Amino acid sequence: MNRDRANDLQIDPLEQQLEKLRDGFADRLPARLMAMENDWRSLQDNGWSREGARALHRSVHGLIGTAGSLGFSSVAKTARRLERRLVALLEAADVPTAEQRREIEPWFGRIEDASGEDRAGTAAGAVTVIAPPPAASEHRNLIVVIEEEGLFSRELSLQLGHFGFELQMYQSTVEVEESIEGRRPAAVIMDVSSATGDLVGAEAAARVREAVGFKVPVIFFSNRSDIAARLDAVRAGCSGYFVKPINYSEVLETLDRVTRREPEPYRILIVDDEPDAAAFHAANLRAAGFETVTVNNPLNVTPHLVEFQPDLILMDVYMPGCSGVELAAVIRQEEAFVGIPIVFLSREADRMKQIAALGQGGDDFFTKPVEPDQLVAAIAARAQRGRTMRLYMERDGLTGLLSHSRIIEQLEVAVRRAGRSGGRLAVAMVDIDRFKRVNDTYGHLVGDQVLKALAYLLRQRLRLSDMLGRFGGDEYVVVLPDSNGGAAKEMLNVIRQHFNAIEHATDNGQFTVTLSCGVAEFPRASTTLELISAADDALYRAKRAGRDRVAVAGEED
Repeated sequence: MNRDRANDLQIDPLEQQLEKLRDGFADRLPARLMAMENDWRSLQDNGWSREGARALHRSVHGLIGTAGSLGFSSVAKTARRLERRLVALLEAADVPTAEQRREIEPWFGRIEDASGEDRAGTAAGAVTVIAPPPAASEHRNLIVVIEEEGLFSRELSLQLGHFGFELQMYQSTVEVEESIEGRRPAAVIMDVSSATGDLVGAEAAARVREAVGFKVPVIFFSNRSDIAARLDAVRAGCSGYFVKPINYSEVLETLDRVTRREPEPYRILIVDDEPDAAAFHAANLRAAGFETVTVNNPLNVTPHLVEFQPDLILMDVYMPGCSGVELAAVIRQEEAFVGIPIVFLSREADRMKQIAALGQGGDDFFTKPVEPDQLVAAIAARAQRGRTMRLYMERDGLTGLLSHSRIIEQLEVAVRRAGRSGGRLAVAMVDIDRFKRVNDTYGHLVGDQVLKALAYLLRQRLRLSDMLGRFGGDEYVVVLPDSNGGAAKEMLNVIRQHFNAIEHATDNGQFTVTLSCGVAEFPRASTTLELISAADDALYRAKRAGRDRVAVAGEED
C-alpha cells in the first residue's frame, strides 16, 4: 500500500506496524549497503580474508531473508545473486582474481536500485496480514443444563456451584435456542432419560450445538447403561455419559477435563540478529494472539528462557557469534529447556543442511521468506504440542497441578519479578485436615477423589494469574502475584468455606472434610525458602488453633 492510499484508507494496527517496518528497512538500506561495500573494499585493500568474506556473506544472507519477509522481492532477488557470487569465491581454493573481485562491487548499487523499484511498485501487497483472532465469547464457568423434569438440577447446581460453575437450567432444546444469546457456555449437560420428547439422541445434541456453538462439549445423563444407549451417545458426539444415580465427583472430573482451557496465549521467543525480520515475525505473531519476546544477540538468550518461559523458540540459523544450530545444542543441554520446541527460520535451502540442523535439537525448519499465515499455523501446532508434552512432564498425575519441583521454580521466578518491580506476592500452603482419617475410613480411592476435588476447587476459584502446585501428599502450594497476606487470606477463606460444604460420595454415604491454610507474604519473607517456611509455620499454627482456618505469618491468631 503506497503512502497516498494509506492516508485515504483506515489501516488496522498490524498494517501500520508492517508499513512502518517496511519504511524503516528502506530508509536504513543505503547505509547498510554502504557498510557492506566498505567491508568488501577492506578485503581488497587489506588482503583477502576468508573470515571477512564469510562475515560479508552472513550480512548479505540476512538481508535476503529480511527483504523477502517484508515484501522487498526485488531486493531479495538481487541480493541472492550477489550471495551466489560470494559463495563461489568462498568455495574456490584460490584467492579471487582481480577480475572476479571487480564483478562483486556493482551489486551493492544494484540492490539499492532494486529497493527503489520495490518502493515504487506494489511490494506492500506482498506482505500477508494475519487477521487477529475473534474475541472469545466462551464463558469457562457457564454450564447449560437441559432436563425436562428438573428433579436433579437443583442438587447439581448446589454441588457444582461450590467449584465456581454457574448453571443455567432449561427444560428443552427449544428453550435453549430461544433464550441463549451472547454467551456461549463451556459445556452442556443433557438429561436424555426420557424416551420421548426433544431430548433424544444425536438430533438433540446437534440442535444444542447449533444454538450454543459447535465446539461446545455435550454430556449426557441417562437411566440407561446398555451398550446401545452409549453407542447413540458416541454417535451424537458426546464428551461424557453418566448413568443415574450420579456420582458428582466423576461429573466434576469430566467437566474439568472438557472445559479446561489454557489461560494464557502461547509465548514465542524470537532469536534473530536481523531486527527488522524479528520485528516482522513478532508483529504477525502478536496479531494472531501470541506473546513474543525478541532477542537480537543469541548470546543473551538465557535470561529470557528463564523469565519468559517460552512455549516455542523461533530461531535464525546464521547469526554472528553463535549460529542457531550451536545455540540449539546449548539450550538442549539444560534440562529445564529440553522440551521447548525450536523452529529454525533461515534462507538456507540445502535440505541436507536443514536435516543436520534438526539433528542438533531443532523441531522444524522453514526457508525464508515464508508466508506469515503458514508460519503462524505451524508455530501454533508446535507450541500446542510442546505445551501438552510439558504438561505431562511438569504436572502431578493425580490432580493436574504443577509438580513439586515445577511450582518451586515458578515461585522463584515470581519472587524475582516482585523483587525487581517492588510488587507484592503472597504464598499459601493448603492442607486437608485429618486426611489420613479419610484414607483409613473410606479408602485411598475416595481419598484421591478428595484430593482432586480440592485441586479443581482451587483451579476454579483462583485467578488465572495464580499458580498452583501439589507440594506433596495432601499439601498444596498457591502462589498469588500482586497480592498481600490480607487479600490472600480473604480469598482462601472463601475457598475453605466452599470446600467444607462439598459432599464427597462413597458406597456408605456422603461425608465432608475441612482444610487449613498458612499464608506468607513478600518481602516480609524475601526468598523462596523463607516464603515456603513461613507459610508452612503459619499452616501448623492454624492446625494447632483448631484447624479449619487460615493463618497469616506474622499475624496474631
